[in-house]
Amino acid sequence: MKTTEEYGPGATIIKQGDEDKGFYVLESGSIEVFKDELLLNMMLFPGTIFGEISDILNKPRTCTVKARTPTVVTKYTANSIDEIIREHPDIALKIFKTLATRLERTTQKLADISNSTMVWSNEK
Repeated sequence: MKTTEEYGPGATIIKQGDEDKGFYVLESGSIEVFKDELLLNMMLFPGTIFGEISDILNKPRTCTVKARTPTVVTKYTANSIDEIIREHPDIALKIFKTLATRLERTTQKLADISNSTMVWSNEK
């Protein structure tokens, strides 16, 4: 099932630790992603998928997501991620590309941190 939801600035869309299901597609506006109250990311681009990790891993929400501006999202819910992918096969490819992009960015950030740490530790 898919529904459209609207949120005002500062409104919580997903709360870390909650056990609700479903993932979202950003239609308009912008969102902020927090882990343990630390801002990790801002998402500004329509079509961005978020909230899928808890469905894929069948675990509670890993982050809190808040609307940064007036925001419209589409929420996809079903009994399982398998059901969503069967009903919306185009979503599966989008999820895979989203996860791959996030992994690539995280890997690069870790490499950058590692390189900057090495530069500092090699200086006398």
